[in-house]
Amino acid sequence: MSSAARNFYPLHKAFRLSPLVMALALISPFHANAAEPGDKIEQFEQIATQTHRFHRDYVLGTSLDVVVQGASQQEAKRAVDAIQKEIGHLDKLLSIWRDDSEITALNNNKQGNVSAELFEVIAACENWRDKTCGAFDARLGQLITLWEKSQGVVQLDQATRSQVLNQLKADSVKLDAEQRSIAMDDAVKFAPDAYAKGYIIDRALVAAREAVPSIEGLLVDIGGDIRVWGNAPQQQGWKVGVQNAFVNTDNTAPQQLLNLNDQAIAVSGQGYRTLAGQSHLLDPKTGMPLQQVEQCVVVGQCAADADALATALAAMTPSEGLELIEALIGYEAKLTLSNGDVHQTSGWNSLVQTPQNAEMRTVASQSSAKWPAGYQAIVDLTIPKIDVEKYRAPYVSVWVTDANKKIVRTLAVWGKDEKWINSNYVWYRRYGRQMPNLDAVAKPSRQPGHYKLAWDGKDETGKPVAAGKYLIHIETSREHGDHSYQTFDLDVKAKASNQTLAAQKEIGAVKLNFQKVN
Repeated sequence: MSSAARNFYPLHKAFRLSPLVMALALISPFHANAAEPGDKIEQFEQIATQTHRFHRDYVLGTSLDVVVQGASQQEAKRAVDAIQKEIGHLDKLLSIWRDDSEITALNNNKQGNVSAELFEVIAACENWRDKTCGAFDARLGQLITLWEKSQGVVQLDQATRSQVLNQLKADSVKLDAEQRSIAMDDAVKFAPDAYAKGYIIDRALVAAREAVPSIEGLLVDIGGDIRVWGNAPQQQGWKVGVQNAFVNTDNTAPQQLLNLNDQAIAVSGQGYRTLAGQSHLLDPKTGMPLQQVEQCVVVGQCAADADALATALAAMTPSEGLELIEALIGYEAKLTLSNGDVHQTSGWNSLVQTPQNAEMRTVASQSSAKWPAGYQAIVDLTIPKIDVEKYRAPYVSVWVTDANKKIVRTLAVWGKDEKWINSNYVWYRRYGRQMPNLDAVAKPSRQPGHYKLAWDGKDETGKPVAAGKYLIHIETSREHGDHSYQTFDLDVKAKASNQTLAAQKEIGAVKLNFQKVN
């Protein structure tokens, strides 16, 4: 698990974490093979190609699970040996919990020429510190140590926290890539676990592929953070389940099932671990435990960056966090706040595996797969009157995508000021800036009042679309105001439906009525 601004518990102490993310690619009939003492090696029944599952305890203080696809038992065993060797090598370089590690020596000496791996990790951590405006900060080792010594029972006094945080200035760390040297001020103590764990997962997967080039697919899972590559046991991709953020037990059914291909997934948040009733996550800006985020899940192209982003999101507001993820290509995120509110990026639903139930199969096989005649999706929204100085009407974007994030139809873009139109960053960064006729799409902002928008089942070119799953997105922002982003899941079939989204600061309750109008 990632930990925003770092966790209190050493990853290298022997304890088993309850993973928030469960690799469901492993669910299939299997039989056990002979194994070395202390190893648990399980092989699935051969269907088309051989699939092997390995489980090892006491790896980085948690457990290691590996799935090897399309290899013999001997090759699979060699791949896992390569994975463990790489983990052991990197542990000696990156573990802040070992007295003999390279990073411990660096933290003690405050300067030195370091290995390529340690330099790469520290440089990446510093880069994410800049990109997240300090929400991700690997420099907080000294503050973490203070919290551990106090056991969180007596809160650190403001003066102590301020003294540490105020010394962590931008120029407190100096990196020289040519010499591979690192120097830092006395206040800095690196604790890069929130990036290093994902980095180790990425490197371990590469090590396995190099050791056994014939492997067709791999899954590497360390304590719930996962990287997958290549062919999965099931043709559709690697199935990874995400548990409910508020369920603190193992072996429970996942809340969502994701379909991943050559991707990584990382989780951060309060999860199951607290210290004296407080979160184990620290806010880099205040040094205090973070309480507002229950769970952050990030899917991306590599485990290291997904790990860092999941950490950063726990210390950011939902709007800031989603804006960061939306700006990155190949990354999606879902945030669950402690009050139960859920926020997700515009492409998250494209990762979710849709259950193939009998009703859906019937719809797909019959003529009703066409858009039902006479039906429309009507979005009913209200722009409230807000009593503030210098009020400006909000920018509103409403659009439709299919389940794969492909734009189907833009229903409304209200607001033409070039300076502010990109403040609706979900729509703009995914679709708006790619539209050559943006001036023709955008219309003047609407003043407070009641408005209706209708989608008649046609795409941007006027062609009718098929029945099926769609998303209707509503995004609002206001100059000197707030930002909100919400979505409706619309299942188009010959049946009326009604949905309502709760009011936000810049927009009232939004209703979606799918109904026959003629």
